[in-house]
Amino acid sequence: MHYVEDIFQTDPISSLGLEKPVTVGRSASVGTALSAVQSRGKGYVLVVDAGSPLGIMSEREVLMRIVARDVSYRDNVEQYSDMSVPTLTERDRIAEAIRIMLETGAQNIPIVDGAGYAAAVLRAVDIMQFLAEAFPAQVLNLPPRPDQQMVKPEGA
Repeated sequence: MHYVEDIFQTDPISSLGLEKPVTVGRSASVGTALSAVQSRGKGYVLVVDAGSPLGIMSEREVLMRIVARDVSYRDNVEQYSDMSVPTLTERDRIAEAIRIMLETGAQNIPIVDGAGYAAAVLRAVDIMQFLAEAFPAQVLNLPPRPDQQMVKPEGA
């Protein structure tokens, strides 16, 4: 699987062919943000200001900060978003994104273009899908690892 490591070290994030991000403005309400998440089915909404990413509301924030809490859907989306997300550019290597995800626990990383505008959001699932498509036989034939411990519980 050394070839996999080589791809991640050399290929830029742009080679993943990511879609345009789901976005809302910083003055949007929680209700508007949740509608955007539901309509696009991507599991996140990027909070932007004049096109530049400020934060992200992912399924994790929805579950941990909104569900079963006394939250008004008229509240500002920034109150319930992670406003400390790192960003990468389309030219950065996939390996750098994986490193950041592992170090910070981030499941979604906003990707910006040369002008700093939101171009995409790289999700952990995008990397897994890339692996599965590029190396189907290797991924599907991996043996289970019963000794493997989860760093964090499964789920959002």
